[in-house]
Amino acid sequence: MEKLLKKQRNSNIELLRILMMLVIVAHHYIVNSGVIQCIVSTPPHSLQINRFNVYFALVFGWGGKTAINVFILITGYFMCRQQFKWRKVVFLALEIVLYRWLIYGIFLASGYESFNLKEFIKTVLVLPYDFGWGFSSSFVGLYVLVPFINKLLSTLEKKELEKLICVLLVFFTGFSTFLFNTSFEYIGWYVTVYLIGSYLRLYEMNWMSSRRITGLLCACSLAFSWLSVICIRFLAEKMNRNLPYYYFVADSNKVLAIATAISLFLLFKNINIGSNRLINKFSASTFGVLMIHASSDTMRRWLWQDVCKNTFAFATNSFIFHAVFCTLAVYIVCVSIDMVRKFFTDRILCIFSK
Repeated sequence: MEKLLKKQRNSNIELLRILMMLVIVAHHYIVNSGVIQCIVSTPPHSLQINRFNVYFALVFGWGGKTAINVFILITGYFMCRQQFKWRKVVFLALEIVLYRWLIYGIFLASGYESFNLKEFIKTVLVLPYDFGWGFSSSFVGLYVLVPFINKLLSTLEKKELEKLICVLLVFFTGFSTFLFNTSFEYIGWYVTVYLIGSYLRLYEMNWMSSRRITGLLCACSLAFSWLSVICIRFLAEKMNRNLPYYYFVADSNKVLAIATAISLFLLFKNINIGSNRLINKFSASTFGVLMIHASSDTMRRWLWQDVCKNTFAFATNSFIFHAVFCTLAVYIVCVSIDMVRKFFTDRILCIFSK
């Protein structure tokens, strides 16, 4: 059984990781480039942009927070039965620090970014500074908590775990989605999603192994997510005022963000594509893609505004092609950079391990 699960992760789940990182890059293409600002800063009737471009942009950028949930579900599903290793936490933290410091140094040396003491401190102390509100540092925090969470899982009965997850979902998802409660923090939510992923592994029910059922759930949740964005925009046009278009999918704790993440994970868990070396190789650099293209506000400005010029493309008929091309290009370039990084770090580690 363990060998089968490992094989699934090396192919099926790794393909899911690649797709989710593409969804995150697409999300950043919209929300970090000025495109979303173009949409929300102008009343719908006054926006001089192709209406189809607006709808495409909103749907194209829908899934960043859903993808984050998927990554944490994967972590919970596999780590709940794996031996915890501090070495993995250290390597994860070092990768974050390496990319943040290196990219910051390149921007300083090139003159693109001027030295600012506050920004320098934020860069040097990237892990504690981003902790609790940024994904990468909070993800490291979750990893540190894994042995304690797993200890809790070993003491809880199935019904107790179900009750705990339900209570946490009411606190984080129910209050936020339906009662407009804005109190939310990443660590508590990441622990909640980790527990859900663990539950799917420890207490798998028959319907969770059905591709037909999980495929239907996935199709429905995706449709509801996209329709929620489209319908809110349609309502905004009728009212001629901007509304929170991503209300049901952002942040990660919103009901459709977690529901879609769970259904996506269950579907891909049940798809058997065997082991694929190319998929595995690309998936191994998934975290590196995030660390490179979203390392800082300066990187976001340089990439999406100065290089890709997203807001300019938004007003043209080639916007869809531009969005898809840039998303794929950014992903491929970042994967290539991370593969080079891994090549050199692996050799350095080999030297020091002798």
